[in-house]
Formats: sequence, C-alpha cells, structure tokens
Amino acid sequence: MRRYVTQLYPVRRQSLQIVQPVGCPGIFPVKPSPTCPPCPPCPCTPGLIRTETYQYTAISDGIKNMYTNSDAVMLFSTSGILDPNEVSVVNLFINGMLQPPNLYVVQPGVLILSDIPVQGAPLILQFIKMIVV
Repeated sequence: MRRYVTQLYPVRRQSLQIVQPVGCPGIFPVKPSPTCPPCPPCPCTPGLIRTETYQYTAISDGIKNMYTNSDAVMLFSTSGILDPNEVSVVNLFINGMLQPPNLYVVQPGVLILSDIPVQGAPLILQFIKMIVV
C-alpha cells in the first residue's frame, strides 16, 4: 500500500486590477483606473466589433481541384462558398492544416486549389465577417 505525503503551503492572493489598453476604449470597454489619464478616442474603431463565422466543408475525392457549393457536406457546413469581397477573413484548412492564400482562389460558389488533395481529406473554408456595432 502506498502512502502519499502532502504538505500545506500558504497561498497569498493578490487582487489584480484590469486596466484597458490606452486608446482602445471601444474594443476593451472597462472602467479606467482613477490614476489613468483619459484615453483619446480611437479613430479606427468607432465601436465594438461583432463577428459572424461561416463554414463550408467538403471532402476531397482525390481527383479534382475545383469544388462548388454542390460538393458541400451539409452536416458540417453552415454556408456555401461565400463571396470573399463580402467577408473580412477567408481561411482554408486542408486536412486540418491552414493553407497559405497563394495556394487557392475563392470566388462566389467556387473554390479552386493549386493542387489535388489526397482522397478523403476534409476541406474547410472558414469565413469571418467583422461588423462594427
């Protein structure tokens, strides 16, 4: 039978104060410290940013390098292939690995790859739309 020896260590707890980054009150709305000078308004961010994410998923057949909305696996997709000009960010994952943008082209309803992925590899297009509230 094993015996475990435990020791008690005194723990000191500190109270931490959250301080917002200077110049970002619209992104990080926290009450500023009384000792902090007022932050100037941020010209680039007029308010909070809300995001919406969409996902197109297909499975590679090992033959083609062009996929359309009709190739989507609806069980894992929340949208078709969206227009990249109407979203903020487009990411492509092939077999779970993020792909550099120079290896593919996204057009409304069409994904064109520079190479043919191995059969059975999942293709996931992630679309992120950022909206200023």
